[in-house]
Amino acid sequence: MRVSVARNLAELESIVPAWDALARDALEPNPFYESWMLLPALRAFGAGQDVRVVLVWQGARLIGLFPFRPASRYKGLPASALSSWAHVHCLLCTPLVLAGSASACLDALFAWCDASFIDFHYIPVGGPFHRALSAALAARGLKVTLNRAWSRPLLRKDRATLSEQLRRQFANKERRLAERGSLERVTLEPGDDIGRWIEDFLRLEARGWKGRRGSAMASTEANRRFASEIFTGAFRRGRLLTGGLDFEGRPIGRRSSFRAHDGAYAFKSAYDETLAEFSPGVMLELDNVRQLDATPGLEWMDSFAEDEHLGLDRLWPDEQPMASLAVALGAWGGVAAAALPALRWAKHRLAFE
Repeated sequence: MRVSVARNLAELESIVPAWDALARDALEPNPFYESWMLLPALRAFGAGQDVRVVLVWQGARLIGLFPFRPASRYKGLPASALSSWAHVHCLLCTPLVLAGSASACLDALFAWCDASFIDFHYIPVGGPFHRALSAALAARGLKVTLNRAWSRPLLRKDRATLSEQLRRQFANKERRLAERGSLERVTLEPGDDIGRWIEDFLRLEARGWKGRRGSAMASTEANRRFASEIFTGAFRRGRLLTGGLDFEGRPIGRRSSFRAHDGAYAFKSAYDETLAEFSPGVMLELDNVRQLDATPGLEWMDSFAEDEHLGLDRLWPDEQPMASLAVALGAWGGVAAAALPALRWAKHRLAFE
């Protein structure tokens, strides 16, 4: 066992074959930490940040990949920490750990780390990594602090819920729109023009509320470049799930998800808001449900939402519990962890005085 740290893109690019092999055999998938997604993210959003990708090796095989950013203070305490690195488009920070090697990998990480805390963000509760982490902490007698717990909608195959009344309502809207012109459902198939699909999506999103707010993918060059690289990378690997609506030959809706083993993570959608009376956004979501149910080998889809999403509750009956938690390491980490509840109480008290 050995642990190394990659501090720049060149070092990461040199291990892509080993990285991709780890991702294929990971205990729990996370496309946002795979090479084709993380490298573009670091290029787009990591400039000027101290990002350290901790690599755990067993001989020549990479068995763990943990993107972190260091901090000299943790939640107001004079305690150093390593925290999961994320960006505005990343709401999943599950590390890549080789299946069957989680215990050894985490032991090596904890033994190597000289920070007082490791702060794991956006971890699916009850998932394989969360279970492995809990077992490793119990075996070592390490203290863990739950910083935040929440849930987000999860859709399982053949589990969507939609009342007959809502079915009729949306079918009527679709029929009314089709009466005005040609309405066509489109998907991106192997060999299709991914570049054109990307531009269609970027234009639709930029013309909507995200464009007005300045948060559309086309609002900055960094975001546009990131979108182009990850959509292209996913498409070439057969990992991009798409769907869309065209009306009279022009795009009025586009949606995208990324496949990960037997599941997928919903990512971005956009629709023509001038047609809001026909609910094209809901049409896209209904098509998403149909695609999940009809795709062999695809069993679930994570909404990838920041929190509960009322617009999805009618269709997505299940939920994925999420957590952000901190592992205390060393004597000072244990002391600092014991002080966290009192510190939270003091901050809460001051906020209401």
